[in-house]
Amino acid sequence: MNIVMALDRSRHARAAIQVLQQMCWPTGSTLTLLHVLEIVTISGGWQLHYHPELWKQFVGERRKLLAQAQRFLERMEAQLQVGDTRVGKMVKWGSPLTGILEALKKQQADLVVVGSRGLSGVRRFLLGSVSEGLLHAAPCSVLISRGRGKRRGERSAKGLRILVAVDESEHALAAARWLRALRLPAAEVTILHVVGPPEDCVPQLLTLKAPRFRESAQAVIRMTNERGGQVLKLARKALAYRGLTIHPVLAEGHPAEEIIRTATRSHADLVILGSRGMTGLKGAFLGSVSRRVARHAPCSVLVVKTR
Repeated sequence: MNIVMALDRSRHARAAIQVLQQMCWPTGSTLTLLHVLEIVTISGGWQLHYHPELWKQFVGERRKLLAQAQRFLERMEAQLQVGDTRVGKMVKWGSPLTGILEALKKQQADLVVVGSRGLSGVRRFLLGSVSEGLLHAAPCSVLISRGRGKRRGERSAKGLRILVAVDESEHALAAARWLRALRLPAAEVTILHVVGPPEDCVPQLLTLKAPRFRESAQAVIRMTNERGGQVLKLARKALAYRGLTIHPVLAEGHPAEEIIRTATRSHADLVILGSRGMTGLKGAFLGSVSRRVARHAPCSVLVVKTR
């Protein structure tokens, strides 16, 4: 597995290291630590060539920034404990999103890890620009990391608490298989399948006196719940391996709200979900459920993309 971890100097981005170290990456994995230096443009900068001293200062500042970035990545590497995973470092010039996307393409990445805030220095702005940009444009899975809260850390000392959200789509079940590949030791996993509210006509049919209407409505609800049970059964089978404690949960409501509510209630350390599905509309999931969960979940979020 090829992993790229985008780091800046914010405490939120550094939380990515904590999250990364809790995973058991497949043998032979590579990790690239990436730091993007934003290009500073100067009005009339082309004229610096005619002022040798100013040009010398400008070039010197760029070299200084580059050296600082390299030392920063060296410090981050020193904090890593990732077993036999090979670690490399990369510094790029450009905008954060463009620089990360270029690095993902160059490294043929399977996963990009980014802090939930930072890079912009403005609260919540990262998720609205870089992280959401990666959710939309990254050619690989995206892990948006948040540090583990004290309460969650105390409760999860023996392993991660993970929430896997699944539906009937192949993309959602890929999330379960992705988790299986990590082979997390002593992890406690909640598999959540959210059944959307019955169609508007169903509650109305239930109130009608005609038996055939009530029976039809009840049949729709029963069939939906049975299908939900089958989804959970398939996901549980995909995850089954030694040392993993699994709790299947069937809920009714809006997918994003139920995922966030369950993650909060279970003190989850990580939410894993597929890049499509949940809404039943191709591409709509990424714009609604995934984005909402990434923005409001109380923990790290992994959005699994299938190629």
